[in-house]
Amino acid sequence: MNILKRINLKQNFELSKLFLKEYVLVKQSLVVIGISLIFSLLIIQISIPKFSVSATLREAQSSGGGIQIGTGGSSSSILSKVVGTSSLDKSYDEIISNMRSYVVAQRLWEKGWGLEIFGNVELDKEDFSKIPKKHTLTDRLIAWITGYQLNEFYSAHDLQAYIKATINTQRDLKQTNITVSTLARDKDFAIRFISAVILETDNYAKEYLIAKSNQIIESLFDQLAVSKNSSISAALSNSINNEYFKIATLKNDMPYNVYFIDPPHSSEYPVTPNISAILISNIIIFLFLSTSYLFILKNKDELW
Repeated sequence: MNILKRINLKQNFELSKLFLKEYVLVKQSLVVIGISLIFSLLIIQISIPKFSVSATLREAQSSGGGIQIGTGGSSSSILSKVVGTSSLDKSYDEIISNMRSYVVAQRLWEKGWGLEIFGNVELDKEDFSKIPKKHTLTDRLIAWITGYQLNEFYSAHDLQAYIKATINTQRDLKQTNITVSTLARDKDFAIRFISAVILETDNYAKEYLIAKSNQIIESLFDQLAVSKNSSISAALSNSINNEYFKIATLKNDMPYNVYFIDPPHSSEYPVTPNISAILISNIIIFLFLSTSYLFILKNKDELW
């Protein structure tokens, strides 16, 4: 009770009522609210509506640990020490790094996605490497002053930067599902593009492992040709069989890293601009400025 007496709630309440009556609940506030609504409508009018497009993925349950065929445990043990076994399970970080890599961007670029994003309808599909790059006046001025050359055409590097800037990825708390999302004005394009990025990322991972297995097989055959030890030869032969089996399991249309739980889809309504947030925030800002102006105007002699 002593603390409440020191605060003097009744007096503070009366002061608050007086402040609201003199500085907030006045005619000027109504005018300010009207101006804020006009300003908000102007912002909403010039804002570009964007839809949320997302897909939910789950990491494919590949057989992990290395595939052992044929020989017994002794050769498998030697194999793991000599050449190691490659796990087909891929981590979240590897999926994301592949998705944002230049290699995937280059593959998408060659399929004409750069033309859809940076080009125009006047260019042919074969001209995806000749898309003129527009630079702002500031970029040109800085380039002229510092003496470096601006790129004349778009390239796969620009598509890679576009993927990094627009496509977001998030893993849920249980670390089982991956959500890939973006904001786009053209939701139909965004649905097609997200799907293409995910599938191309998965295809690249499979093709990389197939190429890696082919190189390993070639190297193992060279070692097998000069091997004099029967145990080592058996381990090398088993390793070759494993790599051939791995290639056989990868050469199919099934997903390798991830598969779709929810395919790419768009929100029914635009998520930006947030009309209610714009209206409320502008009303608060304009009322604050109006109240501050009135307070300073009526108390300028005491303030200075």
